[in-house]
Amino acid sequence: MICCIYNLVKDIMLKRLFIRSFYSIVGLAILTAFFLLGSWLHRLGVPIPGGVLGLMLFYLAMSSGLVKLPWVEAMASLMLRHMVLLFVPLTVGLMEMGALLSKQAVAITASLLVSLVAVLLTTGLLGRWLLPDLLAPGNADAEAGR
Repeated sequence: MICCIYNLVKDIMLKRLFIRSFYSIVGLAILTAFFLLGSWLHRLGVPIPGGVLGLMLFYLAMSSGLVKLPWVEAMASLMLRHMVLLFVPLTVGLMEMGALLSKQAVAITASLLVSLVAVLLTTGLLGRWLLPDLLAPGNADAEAGR
């Protein structure tokens, strides 16, 4: 009796592991296909970076129902959990370019500051334009939400 229950539990766990692995492989294939499609379109002349273009196409496919969330959810969550590891090559590449970066430090710093201020202003003004009711002084609903 115990052996039969053990085998049943083992079979169920193996099926779950197989299904999770299958969805992970399918998710990786779908995400990679959209990235490669975006890169290919960029090489054909679309003036948007390939990764961004692939992300936009992926969003459209998810919105239209062409791609279902369960198909990509397992791999997307795995990639998000380990996203820090994906920045290691970038950091190593920046360390190798130390001499060039030190020569251009003033230009890089100015560019970063200007882009920071531009993003802050754009976000604030866009928020004020899109959500005027929530930002109105004395709004009881906005105060309750805080």
